[in-house]
Amino acid sequence: MTKAGIIGNGVAATAAIRELKTLDSDIKIDVFSDERHAYYPKPSLMEYVGGVRTQEEVIRYNQDWYENQDVNLHLATPVTHIDAGIRSLTTPSKIYTGYDALLLAVGSYPFVPPFEGLDKKNVHVMRTFDDAIDIKEAVAGAGREIIVGGGILGIELAAGIKKIGGDPIVVTNVDRLLPIQLDGGASEILRMHLENMGVTSLMGFTCTGVVGDDAAAGVVSSAGDSIDGDLIVIATGVRSNVELARRSNLTIRRGIEVDRFMQTSAPRIYAAGDCAECDGEWYGIIPWALETSKIAARNMIDHGSARFEGITPANTLKVAGIDLTSIGKVHIETPEYEQIISVDREKGTYYKAVIKGNVVVGGISLGNRQVAMRIRQLVTKAADVTDIRASLFEPE
Repeated sequence: MTKAGIIGNGVAATAAIRELKTLDSDIKIDVFSDERHAYYPKPSLMEYVGGVRTQEEVIRYNQDWYENQDVNLHLATPVTHIDAGIRSLTTPSKIYTGYDALLLAVGSYPFVPPFEGLDKKNVHVMRTFDDAIDIKEAVAGAGREIIVGGGILGIELAAGIKKIGGDPIVVTNVDRLLPIQLDGGASEILRMHLENMGVTSLMGFTCTGVVGDDAAAGVVSSAGDSIDGDLIVIATGVRSNVELARRSNLTIRRGIEVDRFMQTSAPRIYAAGDCAECDGEWYGIIPWALETSKIAARNMIDHGSARFEGITPANTLKVAGIDLTSIGKVHIETPEYEQIISVDREKGTYYKAVIKGNVVVGGISLGNRQVAMRIRQLVTKAADVTDIRASLFEPE
């Protein structure tokens, strides 16, 4: 293969570039991004909002990195159509041809429920660097910030806003924070930590609309309750970005459907990262993006040379000064699973191991990085823990 085209410039795209160049240093690569900025890790956006990083420090790979890799980076150049038969790309100004393989790494977009009042001023979503810049500027003139959504993005954004002098409140329609990653007990410990740093959280608040005249003045719930606030950020999850694939007649489900080689329904066109769905599996997390992009890149060079075998979902982050790791299966629905839990409310720690057949298949660590590493090792190794149940949460 002599030439590849990559649509998107996030973590999946840059991981694919590195893999392609490792396998074939002479390969020509064109990268197309609808953004004006070069590559930045999405977690760095929260650090920018929180004043930890400058705009310059957010960018991980600048233009020089692409030039050194002999990669043509086309910023602010959205691809509007793919001709799957000849693997050509259409942009608003030009048609690009001659690709041996293409990779869609177009990521995800913010899911915004059909609330009333979304068109008012000071209502935001967080997807891009420009979104982060707008939100940080808006905090400076806001009285109170309302984050709608209690997932990872909502929690990290609220913590960042608090660091720069904001007064954020997180509202969620469910009964816990981080409902995918945490159980009720861990969520309560996290809520305590957030409360201690000045971030209020309100569970069971089903937002139905933004109120105010021209500008946002608060939100209302389905029960008729209201919260005042003049900056609203909707952080209610993401969906795979499938619109380009749909317009190009590729098969889509929740994401762009790919096989175990990361190939779409069109030969020599691949997908990876948040936009890709494989055998009904989809995760909007970095391990998924890294592994799927690596498999896609290998098959772009030599189709059939690498097969995707899945991942163990894992999230690691630090919020309000507390280390949080959630890995594998953390919610128990059937009796073949058991759980071991250790809670210390005074220290603010919560540990949980989910066990099946004396093997740890998932767990939560809140408050201790060494315990998190221990749980991760046990899950990864699938070791029998019959003799060490009493010391599961003791760091090695």
